[in-house]
Amino acid sequence: FIHLIEKITYQKWHINITITIQDSFKLQTIALIDSAQMNCIQEGLILTKYFEKTKQRLSTHNGENLRVKFKISNVHICNEGICIKQSFILVKDLDIGIILGCATFYVNKNSEIERGTPRLVINYKPLNTALQWI
Repeated sequence: FIHLIEKITYQKWHINITITIQDSFKLQTIALIDSAQMNCIQEGLILTKYFEKTKQRLSTHNGENLRVKFKISNVHICNEGICIKQSFILVKDLDIGIILGCATFYVNKNSEIERGTPRLVINYKPLNTALQWI
């Protein structure tokens, strides 16, 4: 089975997004998209009235536990007319403001191969034009 895997690549992108919560709070910012376990947002960026208590746990890639006490549900992440409903956990000691832990992948259909440009999608929504390589 191991011999079937030819190559694993980890990529990260920065993306301009607008976060909307309950149609009353909007934040325009740049988020980092990577393979994090969950969507994370640094405490202090969102008003406390949107927080909900949570018992979710999160650890760093080296196993260190991060302090998580709150989450924010019903968040819409929007970019270029595409909106995705997500939730976030609030992390006190996060060194990056917002991390989107969405599963991203390339669609490798024959049409994309013939065109020469694979289509990058998050939750099956195309994002090629919105992303910047870092």
